Amino acid sequence: MPSTPAAPPSNQIPLVVDLDGTLIKTDLLWEHLARLLRRNPFWLLPVLVWWMRGRAFLKKQLARRIKIDPVTLPYHEKFLAFLREQKSGGRKLILATASDLQMALPVASHVGLFDEVLGSDGKTNLRSENKLKLLTEKFGARGFDYAGNSSADFAVWRGSREAVVVNASPSVLKKAAKCTKPGPTFVDGYSPFTILKSVWNELFIRSGYLLAIVAGLLLAAAFPNPGIAGFAWVAPALMLVAALGQSGGDAFRVGYVAGISFWLASLYWLLLIPVAGYPVLGWVALSAFMALYFAVWTWLFAGKIGAGTWTRRNLWALAGAATWVGLEMIRARFLGGFPWNMLGTSQYQLTPLIQIAAVTGVYGVSFLVVWVSLSLFSAMLAIFSKPDARFAWQPEVFLPLLVVAILFATGSFQMRAKPDSSFSPAPLRITMIQPSVPQSMIWDSSANSNRFQQLLALTEKALASSTIAPPNGQTDEVRGSTDLLIWPESALPEFDEASYAAITNLVRAHHVWMMFNADDAVWRPDAKGKNDYDVFNSAFLFDPDGKFVSVYHKQKLVIFGEYIPLVRWLPFVKWLTPITGGYEAGEKPGSFELERRPPARPEINVISLNAGPEAGAPIKTAPLICFEDMFPQTARDSARDDIDFLVNLTNDGWFGEGAEQWQQAAAGIFRAVENGLPLVRSCNNGVTCWIDTHGRVRQVFKDATGGIYGPGWMTMELPLPAEKPAPTFYNRHGDWFGWGCVWVAVMVVLVKVRRNPSRKNGGT
Repeated sequence: MPSTPAAPPSNQIPLVVDLDGTLIKTDLLWEHLARLLRRNPFWLLPVLVWWMRGRAFLKKQLARRIKIDPVTLPYHEKFLAFLREQKSGGRKLILATASDLQMALPVASHVGLFDEVLGSDGKTNLRSENKLKLLTEKFGARGFDYAGNSSADFAVWRGSREAVVVNASPSVLKKAAKCTKPGPTFVDGYSPFTILKSVWNELFIRSGYLLAIVAGLLLAAAFPNPGIAGFAWVAPALMLVAALGQSGGDAFRVGYVAGISFWLASLYWLLLIPVAGYPVLGWVALSAFMALYFAVWTWLFAGKIGAGTWTRRNLWALAGAATWVGLEMIRARFLGGFPWNMLGTSQYQLTPLIQIAAVTGVYGVSFLVVWVSLSLFSAMLAIFSKPDARFAWQPEVFLPLLVVAILFATGSFQMRAKPDSSFSPAPLRITMIQPSVPQSMIWDSSANSNRFQQLLALTEKALASSTIAPPNGQTDEVRGSTDLLIWPESALPEFDEASYAAITNLVRAHHVWMMFNADDAVWRPDAKGKNDYDVFNSAFLFDPDGKFVSVYHKQKLVIFGEYIPLVRWLPFVKWLTPITGGYEAGEKPGSFELERRPPARPEINVISLNAGPEAGAPIKTAPLICFEDMFPQTARDSARDDIDFLVNLTNDGWFGEGAEQWQQAAAGIFRAVENGLPLVRSCNNGVTCWIDTHGRVRQVFKDATGGIYGPGWMTMELPLPAEKPAPTFYNRHGDWFGWGCVWVAVMVVLVKVRRNPSRKNGGT
């Protein structure tokens, strides 16, 4: 009988080794992806596009952009020792991996054991059946042994002579034995989370991104809602902790991640706009742009921080606070400005502390918060660097906490209740209508008539029975006529002849002043001599006789909401927004003058030195439309010496029932404090309220369910001083403090650039 040929010795059978999860305990695809996203999170968008073209293409693109030092990779040491033994015995070793060839070559060179390297080439993903096909063509059926670790290797094992199982689960080990002859195994210490842990550490821990995300989310939580103000005092320091030990681009990226986390979380209400697609685009684009301010600040103050003398550390903290304010000043003005959620605004509930805004504006409160936060950061470093010194942290926080305590005490003193004799006995009675119109209705012109009739009916009911909340817990109701009726922005569907007649009849019938919002078209000749007109978002005032008195044109327009930037030069930009036209911006602040009414109840002591102005004396108010009460400089320009109170007409119904209403109201509190004037807010669906000169919310509209978003009305009595108080320091001098901080920020940038770490003697 013919004899059966003997099987070749094992050292003559090539051993093919998988790379990802086998030779190394991680996966080069995910390692490269983590490093790419760590370098720039916005690479995620191209990555998704590459992935759609296949894994091989994705790996090729990653290999072109990221180079990983193979020394830093986690190798399977026991298996690596086995390979060295096989190599010393004369066995041929082949590295065959689904990773791109350019990813695999540095690893093979570092290990120094492989005779040949096979990998994906950008077109073919060398995995599973594709890998088996190539190996069979090179070595023949069952002409090789294969070392792998996952279910993707089952197909290769079925075509191999022997299965070497490495770093695999018991399930994979059991199924591999059914594919071919079992060989050596190296499965001790297997964990299914090894790759996830490695990628997580690279992308979130070593990069500082996880802590940066936490810092951004904590800062977002400091604003309404939920409005946990204390988080704002630690978030800036936490951003620097996330960037600790990093500088340059890494610190910039940490700050950017913190910033975009903050803005995406705090502006989530943009997603509630009842338009498909555009809100998501606007939410992401605005957040991405605003995050740059956080990134610049972190870049400037990360790196070698907390060192030096006590004086140097305090100067560093003061410079950090001033630079934060400087960036807020720029943010409030650049490209029209977006002063939303200034850091100081988060402290709107700490009424005694925010009285400093009457001197510095909201920027002074932002400064205090960052100064304390950075001092806490220095205190933390002192604790860790000097663990035996129990009180080493105290000098770091003593000065800023002392200043905060003094300001808090001073503010409490300023807020002491004024005697009744300092107010006129004739308060201004105001009724504000909150129609709570869903914004999905504004595009339905057929519903305009019905909507207007509902508005009129609600107004008639309010004027017929306007009830003022009893003061000081009294149970009796105070009733009386209204002096001023206010409709919020966008309450009036259309200002045409029919609505004009209805409005004038309404004010004459109730003998009431009326303020409302509507479009105003102003005709003008163009350069060619043809008639054209500009459209303004406007506030109108009518007197009790139904006569038009005054109009104010909104100055601060909402980008992509009320105007499209650069549309004359870049017409395609209009396709990025659902609006079809645009408003013109007003050129100057507005002033509405109405008359004071006689007291509702005659005073017993008719002859009084503090009786105040007589009936018929003028009362002046300055209207602000939409988000104009977010702009400190705009409100200040409107709050001239002769203004008695501010009025904000706004339509927050675009944003459903979210936090936007409360965030804007929080900003309004600062406008009242900064200018020493009450602020009356009339809103479509909240927060309809009035705020006194010290920033205290004195009365808030609540609907039938106790919420702020439903329809209804609120009648209030606005106390007016017997004599006009002196303007606040901020009202007289403006953003002196903010501009000073801008100069400090400029100096910090110049010093940073001069000490560029890329230079030989650099460092920060």
